[in-house]
Formats: sequence, structure tokens, C-alpha cells
Amino acid sequence: MFINNNIKYRDILIFGLIGIVGYKIIDNYDFFFDLTKKFLSIISPFIYSLICAYMLNPIMMFFERNFKFSRSRSILITYAIIAGIVVMFLFFTIPSLINSIGNMTKEVPNYMQVVQGWINAALKNKKLYGLITQAGLLEKIQLLSIQIGNFTVTILQGMLTYLLSFTTNLVKILLGFLIAIYVLADKENIINGAKTLCYIILKEKKANKLINFVRIYNKMVGAYIGTKAVDSSIIGLISLVGLIIVEAPYALLLALIVGITNMIPYFGPFVGIIIGVIASIFISPMKAVIVCVLLVGIQQFDAWYLEPKLVGAKIGVKPFWIIMGIMIAGAFLGPLGMLLASPTMATMRVYYIEVVKKFKANNAELVKREKI
Repeated sequence: MFINNNIKYRDILIFGLIGIVGYKIIDNYDFFFDLTKKFLSIISPFIYSLICAYMLNPIMMFFERNFKFSRSRSILITYAIIAGIVVMFLFFTIPSLINSIGNMTKEVPNYMQVVQGWINAALKNKKLYGLITQAGLLEKIQLLSIQIGNFTVTILQGMLTYLLSFTTNLVKILLGFLIAIYVLADKENIINGAKTLCYIILKEKKANKLINFVRIYNKMVGAYIGTKAVDSSIIGLISLVGLIIVEAPYALLLALIVGITNMIPYFGPFVGIIIGVIASIFISPMKAVIVCVLLVGIQQFDAWYLEPKLVGAKIGVKPFWIIMGIMIAGAFLGPLGMLLASPTMATMRVYYIEVVKKFKANNAELVKREKI
């Protein structure tokens, strides 16, 4: 009885301390938020290093398994390849992208004049003018053209700011890229250490469940994002060649947008096509039609041939559930959530299948189908 009372009082004391700490955190949330932000800023190179190591590991393992290279040699070759790609991207792509975005931002007022000219030409038609006036849409149409222009400028300026902020954070990213060497070199010990920590904190049964979940999720991420990145890179290059051939404006920028948005299933390709058409329509409506047909044709080639060859049935999730996952994850996590929606739904599908199998095995009569 004495022991039970001690346990009860101890629990009360622990809950009381948690309540006091929680109240102090809420009461001084500015201080704690600033402290958390500072802490994340300090450890950000280490976070980048883990992300870089995760992305570079498949390349390193490719050389290690297929060519029987040592770990150090595989890391050296991997970094040489990636460093070459990054240098080419930074010196040849980033300046061109910044110039393209800057030029598009300067041209927006001219584009708005073109749109206003189209509206004025359409309003010269008496029947159309009468219908628009009766419906009370005249002011809304004129206001819409202004809002579209402001929205376009905001997006372009946001992209330019993001590119500039990327260059300012380049030191942290490069530091993380260098730290990733040590992560890759010692990855087995790091993984074993993480597993041991899981067993210490969660005990064996729960730790095994968590480790199994991470293993399945890692497999799904690798199956989708890795192959989808290759697929999107090919589509981006094909789009660049095609846009250069048809002399589309800002071909490099549009091809990059097409490649990046192609990573998002179903919705992504439409975003790339719409942006390409909008960028071309102010040059010439016929040019916009040509760009639209070109990008739609490339996306159809991807949907019907290239993606099934590369991605295939590795995910195995129906389109309805992928679209639902994209909408939910995108609402909470933005582009990152939309990117991870497919592997997340695929992981949930694995667990769902296991639960259904167990349920059917234990309730064979209940789930028995009846002929109607």
C-alpha cells in the first residue's frame, strides 16, 4: 500500500512538472520559438548532410555493388559526378534562370497591355458588349486582368527571391554536402546506432514495428522518387530540345518548370503546360498553340510509355488514392507533401493489405461473398 501511494504521488508530481514546464513554454513562446529557430539554424548543415547522404547512397552503392569498388573510391566517384553536375547547373543554368525571370517580370506590363487590347477589341462587338454589360461583368473583366498581372509579378518575384535565398544558403548546403561524406563512410554504424536507440526508448516490440515501417517507407520512396526523378529529367531534356526547336520564349526556364512539376503525379504536368502556354500566348497565339501541342504530346509519351517503363507497378496504388493523398499532403506540407504523397499512400497500402489479410483469416465466414 505504501509503495502504491509513492507511485501515485510520483505520477502526480511528474504531471505537475509537465504542466508547469508547458505553461512556461506557452507564456514565453517568443523566446522558445527564437531558441528553436536558432537551434535548427545551427544544426541545419547536419540535416542537409543526412538528406544528401540519403540521396547519394544509391549512386555510391551502384559503384560498390556493380564494380566492386571500395567504399572510399565509390564515394569519390559519386562526389566527382555530383560536383560536375552542380557546377554546370550553377554556372550555366542559374544565371540564365535569373535573367529569364527578371525579363519576364519587366515584360508583365507589356503583356497586360496586350490583354487589355484583346479586351477592348472584344468589347467593340456590340452583341458581346451588351451581354457583358447586362451580366455586370465589365468591371470584373477589367479588374481580373489587373489581378492576373499582379499575381504573375508576385510569383516571378517569389521565384527570383527563392533563387537568391538559395545562393545565400549555399554555404550551409555545401557544408552539409561535405559532412555527408562521413555519413556515407560510416552509414552502417549510424544505422545500427539509430536502431539501438529505438530499442532503448521503445523496447523490442514497438521498435521492431517502427524499424519495419521505416524500411518499407524507404523502399517506397526509393521506388518512386528515384525513378520519377530520372523520368522527370528525361522529360525536362526532351521539353528543352522541343521548345528550342519551336523557338518558344524562355525555353530553359519552361523546360525546368516542366521537369520539376512532372515529379507531382496527375496535377504536375498540367501546371507545366499551363505556364508554357501563358508564357507563349503574349508572343503569339499560334506560338502558344504549338507549345501546348508539344508539351501535351511529351506528357502523353511520358504517361503511356516512359513512366510505365521506369516506375511501372512499383507503387501499386490506384489513381483515386494518389490524388487524395496529393490534395491532403499538399494542404499540410505544400510541394514536399505532394512529392511524398505517392510513397506514403503506397506504404499505407502495404499495412492495409496486412490488416485485411489478418481480418479475413480470423473472420472467414463474415467476409464470405454472397452471390446477388
